[in-house]
Amino acid sequence: AKANEDVDIVQVACGEQFTVVLTSLGHLYTAGLAEYGQLGNGETGEHFVAANKLAFANATKFERRTVFVQDSEDSNAKKGETTNIPNGGQIAIASVSCGKNHTVAVEAPTTSGHIPRVFTFGCGDYGCLGHGVQADQYYPRLLATLRGPLFATNYPVRAEAGSSCSMVVTKQGHVYYMGKHRQVGEATMRPALIDALANNAHVVTSASGGAATVFCTTKNGVTVSWGKGDTGELGYGRGNQKSSAQPKFVESLDSCMVTDVSCGYGHTLFLVKDDDSEDAKAIKKLAKLETDQVTL
Repeated sequence: AKANEDVDIVQVACGEQFTVVLTSLGHLYTAGLAEYGQLGNGETGEHFVAANKLAFANATKFERRTVFVQDSEDSNAKKGETTNIPNGGQIAIASVSCGKNHTVAVEAPTTSGHIPRVFTFGCGDYGCLGHGVQADQYYPRLLATLRGPLFATNYPVRAEAGSSCSMVVTKQGHVYYMGKHRQVGEATMRPALIDALANNAHVVTSASGGAATVFCTTKNGVTVSWGKGDTGELGYGRGNQKSSAQPKFVESLDSCMVTDVSCGYGHTLFLVKDDDSEDAKAIKKLAKLETDQVTL
């Protein structure tokens, strides 16, 4: 930024032991643990501090990330190699989200006309970075699958991450998923459309992932969740099932317009629209949680 230019922090995302900050200029800053490449600076700094004890080059202050890479499919490099994307310092990010040890970032729309790109970095367990392999990425790496004519008008706009999964929401409300959030079943190694929502004309407006849960809310007021929620975080209600293999309606929120959702490791939070009398009626039907019922 120029000396006389005001820069605001517009988004903060946290993993288990690292933090990512996004500014109003679209600049990406990271700090914290470097063990899996969470800092996006190209290294972990792994070294021995004792005979059997490893340490890493963790960052105690925020530093901007200006290096973005792409694999051989998107460059002239040899197969299997990655190269720096030209003018990486000019890439502006619009949305960022962190899992336990990884980050997903979506580029802001540009005047050059190219489709906003998606980058992932950090721990690659369960394919949560979307590159088809369980390998850590030390620089923000272009997710080439979410490019091409299919995304010309339905381009990525929002990044979301669970503990070991990632989601990208597009302009038309489709959600692409990668990784794994359920203990059973196979991991999704590359971005896959959640067709149970897209094929039923659901336009997703927000999404979030927890330790073992995923939530999506839609334009027409539908909220769905799936995964495993032993402490009720799926929202199906007391005495009802605690897991679901497929997206399932959260019936208690049927009459509410959820504008945003955020999942923790054992809980879920919602922002609910409260603009008119109909909204007020819907909110009144919801169960109330009093402060004296919360155990700290």
